[in-house]
Amino acid sequence: MNTTFAPQIRTNPIQIAKALKYIAFAVITGSLGLSYVYLKNQQFALADEIRLTEKRIRQVRAENEVLLAKTTELSSRRALQHRMTSGSLHVVQISGDKIARLTPASPAMEDGVLRTASNERAAR
Repeated sequence: MNTTFAPQIRTNPIQIAKALKYIAFAVITGSLGLSYVYLKNQQFALADEIRLTEKRIRQVRAENEVLLAKTTELSSRRALQHRMTSGSLHVVQISGDKIARLTPASPAMEDGVLRTASNERAAR
């Protein structure tokens, strides 16, 4: 009888290298998938904000046009005359001594008339 013991070779049925490779692939794929979903959600949220901002801009522009039309109507000659006749607007003539000038009036070169404002560039 042979009494020599042969050493038993233990074999691991799970190959660690292959398992790590598949796990790493799954983690990377999952990370990429989650990143994609996160970016799409961010993109959707920003698109909603842009839509709301554009809607508000349209509303403000429409309000601005209404106010411009109202200003034009209220400053028209007919509206001002109506306010004068109703007594809510008083027009007073301004006398020359009530006008404040920042610079003294300078005489014109050719005709000698006093000019309260002059534009030298336009004269050239």
